[in-house]
Parts: sequence; structure tokens; C-alpha cells
Amino acid sequence: MKHWLSSMLWGLLLMQQLGQTCQADQFVQWQGYEIHYTTLSSRLIPADVAASHDIIRADNRIVTNISIRKDGLPIRASIRGTATNLLNQRQNLAFTEVIEQDAIYYLANQLVDVRDTLRFVLFILPDGANDTYELAFVRDYYQ
Repeated sequence: MKHWLSSMLWGLLLMQQLGQTCQADQFVQWQGYEIHYTTLSSRLIPADVAASHDIIRADNRIVTNISIRKDGLPIRASIRGTATNLLNQRQNLAFTEVIEQDAIYYLANQLVDVRDTLRFVLFILPDGANDTYELAFVRDYYQ
């Protein structure tokens, strides 16, 4: 019984640590578009990949990744937004477009405190769309 409880606690701790390091990809559907979004520790990105995309790898840096698809195809977009912490300190996010063979995505690298909660508000205008989508979400970070 004691061994089972100890294993369960270690498993929960590991799941908690993984959840704090990287948030799973999520998406919303809007006007025929799939808007995928995720945030992750910049340390999870291999050094050579980070360097090729001008991403700063550090314990106090995260990356926000946005991609848009329509009818299964990647779509270009104009994206702007902010991340605001619990002290209402706001950072403007500068997204860089990355085009690969079968994908287009947008990356923003930002600072985060050791323990922080960030409120993201992004404005996404897919190419060919008449309306801008407002994406708002919250992420907690513990390093």
C-alpha cells in the first residue's frame, strides 16, 4: 500500500511538472478556420532550431505558437496581441512568421516570472477574412 501511494504521488508530481512546462495544443473553430494555439518553455526547443528562428532560450522565456488552417490547408494571417501578468504588467507580443513545406505558424518569445499567470489576448486576421478573431486564454507557469 505504501509503495502504491508513493508511486501515485510521484506520477502526479511528474504530470504536474510536465503540465507546467508545456501547455497542450488547443484550437478553436471560427468562420471555417481552425486556429491552433499553444505556449511552451523556450528550453524545450532545440538550440539549433531556436537560433534559426531568433528564439531566446532561457528559464524565464516562453514561446507562444499560433497556426491557422482552413479546409486542411495552412493559412497566412496578421497576428498581434499582448500577455499580461497578475501585476497587470503588459507585454506586446511580436509574432514572427515561419513558413515550412506544409505549415505556416507564428512564434512570439516572451519573458515570464518564475511563478506567473499570464492572460493572453490575441487578434488574428486570416488572409482573405473580413473579420478579426479575438483569442483570449490564460496560462499558469511554475519553474
